[in-house]
Amino acid sequence: MSNRIVVTNDGSHSIFNPKINECYHSKHGAIVEAEHVFIKNGFSAVNKHKLNILEVGFGTGLNALLTYQKTMQKLIKVNYHAIEPCPVDEDYYMKLNFTDLIGLDKEKLLDLHNCTWEERHRISSYFTLTKNNTSLEKYKTNVNFDIIYFDAFSPDKQPEIWDEKIFKKLYGLLKDNGFLVTYCAKGVVKRTMKNVGFEVVVLDGPPGKRQMTRSNKSISER
Repeated sequence: MSNRIVVTNDGSHSIFNPKINECYHSKHGAIVEAEHVFIKNGFSAVNKHKLNILEVGFGTGLNALLTYQKTMQKLIKVNYHAIEPCPVDEDYYMKLNFTDLIGLDKEKLLDLHNCTWEERHRISSYFTLTKNNTSLEKYKTNVNFDIIYFDAFSPDKQPEIWDEKIFKKLYGLLKDNGFLVTYCAKGVVKRTMKNVGFEVVVLDGPPGKRQMTRSNKSISER
């Protein structure tokens, strides 16, 4: 079976992956979820003029697209890195309706997807993008990040991405005052984050989900 585009409750598209029986976004609204978890409680929660952001799970490009839009609105410079071991095929990302719903030209989403991998691209004067076609386990960088968008498939579907070894690596990639945000608020995940030193904060979740998680790099290491 092949992937298929589905419409979520806010009218925005997502992609359903039949191999793991899961969508890339919440059925309650792809854009609504991304705006709440990664923009409101990620990008907009930091008062800086320059940010390094790492996204785990580039997927449809929605989080990168929304972040790009916010950089232009708030005049904040973002150095955006994204990890994606299984890129979305052109047949799918060409059909996604995100730009129609947020008031951007379709080419903006295509620019993000068509950028070559492992190279830094200047998308605008405020947004640079480096996509990495690799697994999180193999990912290497000299950059330290202010924010990590952790948007992998759920722990039930992709448990290896939510284990202690992974969160220890992500902890090390953050600046001392950095943090990670994710839609997931499962108890086992929060306990794993705490085990590697994160200060775990539970926040109100997006529509259809009671809670989400923000994990701050512990000040005890400073």
